[in-house]
Amino acid sequence: MPYKNILTLISVNNDNFENYFRKIFLDVRSSGSKKTTINVFTEIQYQELVTLIREALLENIDIGYELFLWKKNEVDIFLKNLEKSEVDGLLVYCDDENKVFMSKIVDNLPTAIKRNLIKDFCRKLS
Repeated sequence: MPYKNILTLISVNNDNFENYFRKIFLDVRSSGSKKTTINVFTEIQYQELVTLIREALLENIDIGYELFLWKKNEVDIFLKNLEKSEVDGLLVYCDDENKVFMSKIVDNLPTAIKRNLIKDFCRKLS
């Protein structure tokens, strides 16, 4: 089933962003979607993130995206804003160091959004 808009959640260390963004775009494309809303939980600034992921963005110019950065202490604001969103699919990414943090976010997502889970790469980590 092709998805219209995929919600993507990601929290990784700065040196991992480029590879994870390549994976995000690959998964969005393989899900049949051309659009994703990417929510990044990090302490870095927007411009620094764009610099880190520039190549991945250019390689995947055919995928539409909205990019939102959230500080790790802004999860409540993110969840409140999420209530207004229409989401057809959900992708979740994290590295080992952010697994617990991301699991807490996913646990607090509305059931309607959790039902649309495509892949949760945080749950696969051991």
